[in-house]
Amino acid sequence: MDNKEHRFPKKRLIAGSILLAAGLAGLLAARFADGFADFYGFTIYPAVVNIFARISGIFPFSVAEILVIAGVLLALFSIVYFIVNIIKRKGRRLRFLLSSFSSVLFVGSLLLFEFAYGMGINYSRRPFSEIAGLHPGKYTKDQVLEVLEYSIANVAEHGRYIQLDENGHIVIPDDVSGRGVAAMKKLGGKYDSLDSYYAGVKPVMLSELMCYGHISGIFTFYSMEANYNTMNNAEEIGHTVCHELSHMTGFMREDEANFIGFLACRDSGDEYLTYSGWYDIMIYLLNAYYSVCTPQEYTEVYRTIPDYVRRQLDMQNELWDRYETDLGEAAEAMNDVYLKINDQSDGTKSYGRVVDLMIADYYSKKS
Repeated sequence: MDNKEHRFPKKRLIAGSILLAAGLAGLLAARFADGFADFYGFTIYPAVVNIFARISGIFPFSVAEILVIAGVLLALFSIVYFIVNIIKRKGRRLRFLLSSFSSVLFVGSLLLFEFAYGMGINYSRRPFSEIAGLHPGKYTKDQVLEVLEYSIANVAEHGRYIQLDENGHIVIPDDVSGRGVAAMKKLGGKYDSLDSYYAGVKPVMLSELMCYGHISGIFTFYSMEANYNTMNNAEEIGHTVCHELSHMTGFMREDEANFIGFLACRDSGDEYLTYSGWYDIMIYLLNAYYSVCTPQEYTEVYRTIPDYVRRQLDMQNELWDRYETDLGEAAEAMNDVYLKINDQSDGTKSYGRVVDLMIADYYSKKS
């Protein structure tokens, strides 16, 4: 290895170490330094989104998806390249290993740094429930039932104004992304913390792969993009779009993103989004009630749901059932671990904690 070759691994090692230290410092400060997560999340992060979301927004396709595909191909090539060279370089294996290690360290540290300042720190900042003046707590079965019946009534009411296709799904408007952005901007007029730059939500070409992980949408920290699964049923896509846009404001916790997305849909004045928001929140409330009631009680309330809505629920279950595979279970398990690492102790169950926020909001208005 000549001097030039020697300098490159050294520079990568130094750069990787700096990025690693900076990323870990940000995550640790967010967890243990009072006020740091709020300071970063409410003052610096909006500027980060404004810059990088505008750049990725130039492209009509999902930059995040292209980068994932390119990353997988590059990783496969690198593995083959490593194996071939470790066999060929009999006398220089140690230097080659050092060079390879420096490359892995740099790439891994860069991703950690981007995650920390693109998402990770925001998991520790002041929750939206506090900003909205909500105080979720433990609720009785009767309270869950009351809010569930309220949501069913709203689904039935707003269902009167929607158009169904030949299969019984609601018809998705062509500009669903634009409608979601408009809804979030409108909600931003009520809450300063949601007054953000919003780029459009992009469809994912390889949406079927998302189905295996039961993923409806995703926000990517390295491109600051919101993406949605085009294979998801139409009834859920509207709420998913607003859910992913809420991550763009820095609210990363899934229960809060669900709730913010619901508020945006509910208050949008757009019948498609309004129906989608109430439909999705009804599902979470149905699951919550199912866990505390008898089969007879559940059947009684389920029968009050309009027939065409029950058909939509059946089609949604049929969709996800088709992707109940070992690969899907592994993907869901990885998502569960990811959420728990990021201070969401309920893991994937945290998505359903939107029920607590919904009930708190309902009774705050009722009182």
